[in-house]
Amino acid sequence: MPLLTSLALSYALVLVAPGPNLLIVLRVAVRPSWGRRLSVASGVASGAAIASYLAAIGATTLNMVDNLDLWASVVLSSILFYSAVRLARRPLAGAPAQQLGSDSLSLRLYSLGLATALSNPLSVPFFVGLYLAQPDFSTGMGEAAACIIFLMAFSWFTLVGCVFSIPVIQRLDTIWTKTAQAVLAAAMGLYGLILLYKHVL
Repeated sequence: MPLLTSLALSYALVLVAPGPNLLIVLRVAVRPSWGRRLSVASGVASGAAIASYLAAIGATTLNMVDNLDLWASVVLSSILFYSAVRLARRPLAGAPAQQLGSDSLSLRLYSLGLATALSNPLSVPFFVGLYLAQPDFSTGMGEAAACIIFLMAFSWFTLVGCVFSIPVIQRLDTIWTKTAQAVLAAAMGLYGLILLYKHVL
């Protein structure tokens, strides 16, 4: 129990820090619906849980981090650039009805969240470092840790999506809404450029 509590507290600090997962969730929250929010949140949570489990079973192989870092940065940069362009070109429209939506859309948003979380170059190194400091995780507690990571990430990103989807925010003046979309798109593009500069160029 103390180990799992330590994991939860450490991961809570990672969750609240701005990063690509948050940017993608906010991008989806621009046009809110329960289906969109839950799909992307569950995708991000699944990706974080998978990264946690992979780190737990391979924490002693530090070369894994170096090999994944470059490719993860390229994939994540591509996702962020694509999302930034989509958001910048998106016309303003009324919020859709609060419904689950099509299975195809839900799958795409889940895949978007999953790919973003898995390609985040900070995720696996964070978990590897944590598990190297606490080797008991890799000797039988990896599954429990992954479950905790999933529940924490899913709860947090669903909450963030709900907060930024409340009617008061969605009914802001058109100028403010356009500004918010432009700032978010610019943040995603800038984050993608920083990743490429650090890990590729």
